[in-house]
Amino acid sequence: MDTSTTAALTQAQPHTRALYAQADILARGKFSKSHLYNLMARGHFPKPCLVLGPRFTRWSADQCDEFFSDPAAWIAARAGAAA
Repeated sequence: MDTSTTAALTQAQPHTRALYAQADILARGKFSKSHLYNLMARGHFPKPCLVLGPRFTRWSADQCDEFFSDPAAWIAARAGAAA
């Protein structure tokens, strides 16, 4: 594919946000569901961006990837913004 075809396809398709399910986060972080919710309550993990009911909760992939790349820096950045 040439670059003009690739550019046309990119413009034609809307950008979709990637979302993580709870199972994805628990597997990646290797922690329990209760630990995940404790982290969120303390502001040490991103809160869900989409909640459509008690069994359908999704987190932004961008925020979760940022957290998992450097958790200490993510927490420090949020603590500095809250202070």
